[in-house]
Amino acid sequence: MVMCCFTVLLCSPENLRILSLGRNNIKALSGLEAVGDTLEELWISYNLIEKLKGIQCMKNLKVLYMSNNLVKEWGEFVRLAELPCLVDLVFVGNPLEEKHSAEGTWMDEASKRLPNLKKLDGTPVIKQEEDEGDGES
Repeated sequence: MVMCCFTVLLCSPENLRILSLGRNNIKALSGLEAVGDTLEELWISYNLIEKLKGIQCMKNLKVLYMSNNLVKEWGEFVRLAELPCLVDLVFVGNPLEEKHSAEGTWMDEASKRLPNLKKLDGTPVIKQEEDEGDGES
């Protein structure tokens, strides 16, 4: 029943820039093609999303708030690398983030996989210059 509401909402997407669908028991990202050219922010926290198939159509997405979902594999997380404009991601509360935060590796690992991010879980992503030290010999 919730998926029906999601589909109806996307019937006239011409000017839609921000879509908020938090706390709706959404399990899959389908039907996003209709807003793929216009949507800049997608807020889908507190849902039941485990797979990110379908996200790649969001070519202008800059902000994705998807905390507290069910993503647990890097294979799904790296689908976000197909979003060329994504600069702000909130992913806290997903099993993948929880596991790697406990190990202390989350920020490094996630930012390596999404090199265009400027902010991850509300924290600015600071990139180390890969060429540091070169030319000082």
